[in-house]
Amino acid sequence: MPSIPSIPPVTPSSGPAGTPSPVPAGADVSPGDAGSAGTAFPPIGGGGRLPTSRAVGRTAYYRVLDLVNRLVPKAPGTVVLHSSVDVEDGVLAVIEECRRRHVDVTVLLEDPRRAATLESLAGPVRTVPLRSLRGRLRFLRASTAMTTGRLYGSRVPPASQQVVALWHGEPPTKVTGRFEGRGGLACTFAPVCSTVGRAYRAAEFGLPPLQVPIVGAPRNDRMLRADRTSVRAALLGEQADRPTLVWMPSYRVGQYGAEHRVDVAGARSGLPYSPQELRRIDDWLHERGARVVVKVHPRDAQAFAAEDHRALRVLRPGELEDRGLTLYPALAAFDGLITDMSSVWVDYLLLDRPMVFAFPDAQDYRDGRGLNLEPYEQWVPGPFAEDVDQLLAALGDVLEGRDPMADERRRARLRFHRFLDDRSTARLLDGLRLGTRPASGPAALRP
Repeated sequence: MPSIPSIPPVTPSSGPAGTPSPVPAGADVSPGDAGSAGTAFPPIGGGGRLPTSRAVGRTAYYRVLDLVNRLVPKAPGTVVLHSSVDVEDGVLAVIEECRRRHVDVTVLLEDPRRAATLESLAGPVRTVPLRSLRGRLRFLRASTAMTTGRLYGSRVPPASQQVVALWHGEPPTKVTGRFEGRGGLACTFAPVCSTVGRAYRAAEFGLPPLQVPIVGAPRNDRMLRADRTSVRAALLGEQADRPTLVWMPSYRVGQYGAEHRVDVAGARSGLPYSPQELRRIDDWLHERGARVVVKVHPRDAQAFAAEDHRALRVLRPGELEDRGLTLYPALAAFDGLITDMSSVWVDYLLLDRPMVFAFPDAQDYRDGRGLNLEPYEQWVPGPFAEDVDQLLAALGDVLEGRDPMADERRRARLRFHRFLDDRSTARLLDGLRLGTRPASGPAALRP
């Protein structure tokens, strides 16, 4: 097997040479943050609603499982993977790299019916229902567990087991974890792409910085390795020759299992525009022979459809998988990205293609969930559109080949990515000492 490049020591740094990393968390205070004029500090400790009997029972169960996990001996070199959506590019990238290294891997599925879909995309892989006895036993025996969310109550890992929080996006966009007044995330490591990402992730998860290694995001490997021509043909078919952008808004009202969260009160479904505004955008695109594919956030609680539009096309749930694709390889097919506070733009920087930020309800979002980087419109590497006129002007630049934000985008790439290659998964598994590695490779990741 070819040797895998060594990673640099995981130590804090100022970012790429000549590019100082911006100061995170606390440098700017948004209107809804503690410390703003006229705003009281949030209460710390105590208060809140009394836990329900179901919540108490679940907590007791996870405590027992945690105790058992500390007693059960681990099988060296065994890995369990988990994602809340089951089929996710970070998990797929780890499966591929584990296969190359002959590492024993099991995927714990939230929905066992997704096993066939996962295997069609990843090849032969062992799958076990997350909530089954077999799933729990696999977890208890694994020396390494990786998840894009929270796994079995997110307890502090024992010394015999390393738990890796792959998560599902880079942190410097919308607030989460401790920035929302919630608890952190218990894990051994939480890999990120940059020193900026490290600072935020350490704070929002409540981790020491050295437990946040800068190795890149495995999901990005799949985006960078994708064959753009073949993916574009599979996704767009006869319209592959038309200029096509992807629109990926984050949710304003989300659904996480039984949890219903409202980040923006009175938000519209799918896209933050009225039906009349969307009709105007659609007509404008159609007149210019352009197309926009809309990928609604998987946790968006509000339905959105565009059946009567000519240029706007909404990807239906499962459509990418039906075409043999997943999200990150599909991103490589498009000529540009439209988004808002979604963290996808940090990953999309690696493709160095135009981005437009359609965020007419930015102030409402600030007043609701809140943003990390402020003033947000000064941080994003693309035109910031607060109304339809600004959005169409920005899209006009893209369609006519103008790229006024190219330099800013490349500066942002230096700030938010230490590595620009497709070796993030290899660096992660090297650091975890999983599978074949160079004889003089880097030291293992250690908290």
